[in-house]
Amino acid sequence: MDFGSPLTEALAFSLSKDGHVHHMLVQGFWRDAVILDQDSVDAAGQPLIERLETGVAYLRTIGPPAVSVQAQQTIWTQSDTALLDTAGTGLAVAHMEENFPLTLLGETTWKMGMLWYHVQWSVPKQLVSGWVSAAAATFSSPGDVPGRAAIDALSSDLATYLASLDPNVNAVVYDVTHQRYYTYNATAQFIMGSSMKVPIMLTFFDMIERQGREPTAREMVLLTTMIENSNNDSASILYYSEIGGAQGVARYLQSIHVPDLQPDPDAWGYSVVTPQAMVKLLTDLYEGTILTAYHRQLAFYWMEHIESDQQVGVGDTAPGGATVAMKDGWLSGPDNLWAMNSSGIVMNEQETYIIAVYTHGQPTLGNGQAIARRVCSTVAQLLLT
Repeated sequence: MDFGSPLTEALAFSLSKDGHVHHMLVQGFWRDAVILDQDSVDAAGQPLIERLETGVAYLRTIGPPAVSVQAQQTIWTQSDTALLDTAGTGLAVAHMEENFPLTLLGETTWKMGMLWYHVQWSVPKQLVSGWVSAAAATFSSPGDVPGRAAIDALSSDLATYLASLDPNVNAVVYDVTHQRYYTYNATAQFIMGSSMKVPIMLTFFDMIERQGREPTAREMVLLTTMIENSNNDSASILYYSEIGGAQGVARYLQSIHVPDLQPDPDAWGYSVVTPQAMVKLLTDLYEGTILTAYHRQLAFYWMEHIESDQQVGVGDTAPGGATVAMKDGWLSGPDNLWAMNSSGIVMNEQETYIIAVYTHGQPTLGNGQAIARRVCSTVAQLLLT
């Protein structure tokens, strides 16, 4: 029987039955409630569990029950939900997706027949609070999986800035250290430009690993100049003459379960991607779930040695002492509007995060670069100590 999401933790109390003290536990769920008698057993010899005898008439007469929850206990969001500044009728302060951890503050209230919890969540350098519907949360841990939220859970100011540019920007940040995703317009596909050179490189490494060989001297030059210097001719040779073009890249991405990157068969720079797909690809590289250790080391080395004029966004806004593995991309379209993006992995001793910021429809390259710098700079200030 599906009782729905829990509304309370298991609450302990005792009562007298036939002159004997019985130790009880009761827990409320969205659709029902159950009561466990620790001093009575059923036919199988297990503690007796029964549905709690309640009804609409009781609730209308007495009112909803007082709910007590333990402060500082962790709950998790189950699906997309807004956290409000006031229970039930307040303004949204953040938007959570699935599995995002929240800390109970101990306050609960009923509004319009719904139970609400007062909660807070942590982002580096600050604690933020709000109210979440009990129906949208669970006391059951999802396990070792990242939590997801909209970008306003990380910074309301950054969310407001991005909204002012909508629909010409998207962004995903993965806080690797704390296992939190923060997203804005994460499923929109934008033109890649030179950021396509990262999947070209990774597809090439996968190809030679399946062939059981290492890059030739000529191929090493092509790979180095493609990534460090963003040489388009090197990318074209590798894309069209070595890895099988769009089909080769698509086949590799499918094998490692990276969706939402569509290689262009005629012009690799016009391939499109979501920021979520780019962050997934960089996460696989960082966590070592793809390629050999040596080939990952080569990829990191080249991405950490991008020439200075190619480090706009992730690279030139990272604080001193941070290690940055990155790739930018930009190009103008037939409409003379610019697409510009910056993606990368930022690491220091305390924190690692992975970020992808894509823009399009910009009147100048400088506009796109300014957006990338502002987003990347804000994230660096929030996440790096």
